[in-house]
Amino acid sequence: MDNFNMNARRDVTGVDDGLRSFFKQTYSFMGIAIVVTAITGFIVQNFFLAQVYSLIAGNIIGTLALFGVQILIMTMIGRATFKNPAKAFGLLMAFAVIEGLTLGLLLAVYTGASVLMAFVSAAGVFGGMAVYGMVTKRDLTGLGSILFGLLIGLVIASVVNMFFYSGMVSLLISWVSVFVFSLYTAYDNQNLKVMYAQYAGQADTTGLAVNGALRLYLDFVNLFFALLRIFGVAAGGSRD
Repeated sequence: MDNFNMNARRDVTGVDDGLRSFFKQTYSFMGIAIVVTAITGFIVQNFFLAQVYSLIAGNIIGTLALFGVQILIMTMIGRATFKNPAKAFGLLMAFAVIEGLTLGLLLAVYTGASVLMAFVSAAGVFGGMAVYGMVTKRDLTGLGSILFGLLIGLVIASVVNMFFYSGMVSLLISWVSVFVFSLYTAYDNQNLKVMYAQYAGQADTTGLAVNGALRLYLDFVNLFFALLRIFGVAAGGSRD
C-alpha cells in the first residue's frame, strides 16, 4: 500500500477545498468501518461468543488463519486502490467485520468502564496525532521505515507471546503499540496529504480515500485494543 512515488512533493501544510473533500471522504469511510466493527462486536458478544471463541481464542491455528486473512485483504485493497475503488471499499467492510470478531471477544472480557476509557483515550490520542500530522511542517517521511520495523517487531513478539504467554510481556507490547500507532497516525495523515497532491487531477481519488481509511482505521483500532488491554490490567477492569 506504500508503493507511491515520494519524490514529487509540494507543501504538505497547504489545505485546499479538494484536500478537505478528500479527507472528509477518507474519514467517512473510516467511520463507517468503525461502526461496522462495533456492530459486529456487539453481535458476536451477544449471540456467537462461544463459536467465535472456539474459532479464535481457543484455537491457535484459527488465530493465525484469521491474521493471514487480514493480511490478504489488506493486500487486495492495496491492489484495488485505483483499479476498482468499489471493490476496495467492499474489502474494507469485510476487514471491519473480521476485526469485529476480535472486538466481540474483548467486549466479553473487559467491563464497560474499561471499554469506555479505552475508546475515549484512543479517540483523544488519535485526534491529537492526526491534527499534528496535518499541520506540522516537519517532514515525517523518515518515520516510515522506522515504524514499519517496530511494527514487524510487535507482530513477532505478539506471535511468540501467544505460545509462551507472559502478562508482563503482553503489557509491554500494549504500551509499545500505543507509541507506534500514535506515531503512525501522524505519519499516515501527512502521507495521505502528499499522495493526494500527487494524484489529484490525474486519477479518481476515491480508491486512495479507501486506502487511507484502512490505514487510519488500523491506527485507531490498534490504539483502542492496546489501551483496552492496558486499562483492563491497570484498573482491574478484566472480568476474569
